[in-house]
Amino acid sequence: MTMRKRLVTKAMYGPLAQKTIHSILKRELMEQFGFESMGLIADALIRRFLEILGQFHTDRQRLVPGQILWLAVAKDEVSGNRKTMAMHRLVPVRLTLLTPGEIGQLADGATYQDLLVDRVARLLYEAFEQGGVLALSDVSLLLGYSYAWVRKAVELYHGRHPDKTLPYRGTIHDMGGSISHKRQAVELHLKGLLTTEIAKRIHHDPDNVDRYINDFERIYQLHQDGKTSRQISFLTNISHSVVKEYLHLIDRYIHTEDTPGTIVKSQKGPKRRGKKPMRLFDTPE
Repeated sequence: MTMRKRLVTKAMYGPLAQKTIHSILKRELMEQFGFESMGLIADALIRRFLEILGQFHTDRQRLVPGQILWLAVAKDEVSGNRKTMAMHRLVPVRLTLLTPGEIGQLADGATYQDLLVDRVARLLYEAFEQGGVLALSDVSLLLGYSYAWVRKAVELYHGRHPDKTLPYRGTIHDMGGSISHKRQAVELHLKGLLTTEIAKRIHHDPDNVDRYINDFERIYQLHQDGKTSRQISFLTNISHSVVKEYLHLIDRYIHTEDTPGTIVKSQKGPKRRGKKPMRLFDTPE
C-alpha cells in the first residue's frame, strides 16, 4: 500500500476507532468537569474506572440458572465503627439461590423452611470461597426471609455442626453480637488445638489467631495482677467487650478452688504451629 493510500485509509477509518466508551467519558470529563487541560489525567482515571467496571461485569454464559451476581465485602477488609459500607472494598460474587438438588427436594415435598439452614450456609460459603463475606442481612434479602429467620438458621447450623463456624461478617469481621472469632480462637487453643488447626476451623489467618492468643495471655497476666476489666482494656488497648469475653474464658478454664480447669499457654513465634500447646495448669486426674 502506498503512502498516499495509507493516509486516505487512515482518514476514512481512523475516526471510527475513536467511537469508544473511553472517548465518551473523556469528553464528559473535559467539557463538564473541568478537565480541559488535564487530558492525561482524564485518560488515567477513565482506564481505572473501566478496569473496575470490568471486574464487576459478568456475561450470561458465566451465570447458570438459579445464580445471581451480588456484591460482598472483601474478606480481608478491615472494618471499623465509623466505616460506612461505601468505604469498604467490595468484590463481586456469584451466588446460587437454588441448586438442582434443592429443587428436587422441593419436588419431593420438602418446604422452603426445611431447606433454609443448608441454603444459608451454602450462600455464606460460596461468597467466602470467592473472596467475599456476606452479612446476614444480605442473605435475608437474597432468600426473602426476615433477619431473625436467617439468624436462627445460623444458630441451628452451629448446633448441628459444633466444630464449624459459618463465615459471615459477624464472625469474620467480629461485628455485631455474633460469636467473636477472638474468643473462639482462644477457647479452641485452651482446648489444646494448634494454631493452624484453629485458623482452618474459624476461617482466619494463622497470624491473626496468634495475635488473639497473645492478647489473651496479656489479659490473663493483668487479671492475675488484680486489674479490673476496665483497667485491662485501657492498658492493652483492647475493647472492653473482648476483655470481658476473655475474662469469661479465664473463669471457665483456669484453676479455681471450686472448679479445676486448664489454661494453655502459647509458645511464641512460628514454631507454635507445629508443636503441642504448653500447659500452665494441669487438670487433676
